[in-house]
Amino acid sequence: MGEKPQVSQAQAALQPTYASIAPPVFYDPSLPISHFHGSGRTAAVPSRRNQRLRRAQILATIRRLLTEDGLDGVTVRGIAQASGHAVQTIYNLVGPRDQAIVEAISEYTRYVGHTALPDPGDPNAVVDIIGRWLQSIEAAPDFCRQVCLIFFSPSRAIFYHFRDKQLKAMQGLLARQQKCGILRADANLGDLADQLVTFASASCVEWSDRPFPLEQLHRRICSGFGNLLDGARQPGAAGTWGRS
Repeated sequence: MGEKPQVSQAQAALQPTYASIAPPVFYDPSLPISHFHGSGRTAAVPSRRNQRLRRAQILATIRRLLTEDGLDGVTVRGIAQASGHAVQTIYNLVGPRDQAIVEAISEYTRYVGHTALPDPGDPNAVVDIIGRWLQSIEAAPDFCRQVCLIFFSPSRAIFYHFRDKQLKAMQGLLARQQKCGILRADANLGDLADQLVTFASASCVEWSDRPFPLEQLHRRICSGFGNLLDGARQPGAAGTWGRS
């Protein structure tokens, strides 16, 4: 996995937020990811900045409750008590319970992927993101396991909604790679993105249900992604599907 750089909340707040600069890497889901939202211009508006900060705090609280108490331990009233915000504020900023949980998980996943600063013109962009995801699982296994275990709950629609967001992001990256000439012009990106996300999520669900070494999970996902992507690549645009 390599070393996992740790950045304090205070240090993170001092980091630039320009789109061309990767955010600092920290893998504590309970920390607010306020610096990851929007541009400096938007942050200069106090009302919007304060709303963004409150929303980030609420989403971080949801991730902490999910890690500590599992899905059943996450209620709107509990979120309000733990975050210090009114119940109505929770609904206004992140929506009802299930939607709020999806947003909390998705925000963290987007952040982790963004730290890889994927270059769509790089054949290894996808594997770089996978490397970051695996690092986040190693750093916060309890959170990642609780996310995957939602699949087995009566509220599994949360899991599917979250996976749909992953699917949309993956298809967007593949489209950019196709535009850069990494993937063939005739590649079916919808099917490819669905296969990649389904394979990764199924592998992580199995890992959460009957744990096996993360090294094995990394090898499995990288190998599977390599096999799926190789058929869609332009000749000569080979990626490196080993250890990142």
